[in-house]
Amino acid sequence: MTITIGRMNNLRLVRTDDKGGFFDADGYGEVFLPRSQIPEDLKPDGSLSVFCYIDDGRLTITAKKPRALLGELGRLLVRDVTPGAAYMEWGIRKDLMVPFREQNPEFQLGEYYVVYVDIDNEGRLFGTSKFNRYFTDYLPEDADLKPGDRVTLMPVAKTPLGIRMVVNNSYFGMLPAHLAAHNDVHYGIKMKGFIQSVRPDRKINLSLYQGGQEGVISAGGFILAKLREAGGHLPYCDKSDPRDIERDLGMSKGKFKKVIGSLYKNKQILLDDNGITLLPENS
Repeated sequence: MTITIGRMNNLRLVRTDDKGGFFDADGYGEVFLPRSQIPEDLKPDGSLSVFCYIDDGRLTITAKKPRALLGELGRLLVRDVTPGAAYMEWGIRKDLMVPFREQNPEFQLGEYYVVYVDIDNEGRLFGTSKFNRYFTDYLPEDADLKPGDRVTLMPVAKTPLGIRMVVNNSYFGMLPAHLAAHNDVHYGIKMKGFIQSVRPDRKINLSLYQGGQEGVISAGGFILAKLREAGGHLPYCDKSDPRDIERDLGMSKGKFKKVIGSLYKNKQILLDDNGITLLPENS
């Protein structure tokens, strides 16, 4: 058994006393966990998933999972600031330290920042907002991602081209500005999306909708939401300029026609030359 600092590990319960239990942590020996974190039905020789970290030079474990593990991004709140570091609320008893040199911009008390969890040469975990060095702007040739694949996204920065996102905690991708403008995107909050395309230079374009029937269903919900926001009517129809549809709704005209056709078939909207109207029972 090998203990991985900064990750969840399955450790075997060796013995218990009235205060808690002692788990086999391989070369670290037996490590204590308070009784409040041990399931009542866990018996000696049973295993429990725990988070392992170094605190004051010794291995410490907790059954609570932090908001970001080693090698992951998380949106964390600054709980305390000192001249040399900021301390982020991490979801466990210990705060995550972000050294001053790893802050960009300088962290402010009570604010949220997206940070990446790394580990130093002594096994101590720390956070950094300078995480560009951990992700590549290009999809490697041997990567198995392709257009249409469902992925996990983390929005991290706004650019003139759109919103920069981390894809599957491994690569940077771009959600184009015309799509980002019409979708509820929160920086540092994970969301689901899709690979729209991989450019010849191996950069990734992203979409929040999937192609095919599943994409039609997803985009249909978006259109219904936009109709409700607009009071039940949108001025788009078969005769609308494709550029207007893409600019205002973030989808191609072909995709739009499939979506409204499905909504009309399901008796959720009315169609005419003036646009689309939400039927009262769907408002």
